Amino acid sequence: MSSDLELAIAAAAAGAAVVRSKYGTVVARHDKSATDFATDADLAAEQAILELIQSARPGDAILGEEYGASGEADASRRWLVDPLCGTLNFAAGTPLFSVNVALQVDGRTTVAAIADPVSGEIFWTDGETATVRRDGSDLPLAPSADSLLVDVNLDPITDGGFLGSQLLADPAFRGAFGQRVCRPRWRSRGWPRDDVRRT
Repeated sequence: MSSDLELAIAAAAAGAAVVRSKYGTVVARHDKSATDFATDADLAAEQAILELIQSARPGDAILGEEYGASGEADASRRWLVDPLCGTLNFAAGTPLFSVNVALQVDGRTTVAAIADPVSGEIFWTDGETATVRRDGSDLPLAPSADSLLVDVNLDPITDGGFLGSQLLADPAFRGAFGQRVCRPRWRSRGWPRDDVRRT
């Protein structure tokens, strides 16, 4: 790879291709704890990413969510890999998940790429700019509050006791933003997904 940025983008794209190929299929589930699990898609996507990075940068360390750490413990260059961020959504058939790859050099993140396997978009940064790669073209991202659209993560965040539901109940928030609930298409069609096998 000619640059770390292009490697991050290529690695995220490789992982996304694996995830996309397995989306909507029956995948085995591997429990990690009582509330967390991985699927065969997580494992295969991380393997594809690891192979690409190790081939291009054999001296770099890697920390992956599924396969853990490889390389020198005190390496100055370390790749961070989350091969399927949103495994529960993926397993439930909800098209809200991504593939994340980043590089830290001396503890500072220098490049990062996030691939959306469903749309094919790859969001990337070189630490200075933020860009989306769509259909082979790079377009700068220009954040705007014009739509008044806000995504609220309702996962419990225990640090400080904050919960997303408290934000939704805040009068000032409700006065500025209209609440909407996005119901996944598969639920609205009345066919719940139950095709994730436990192993």
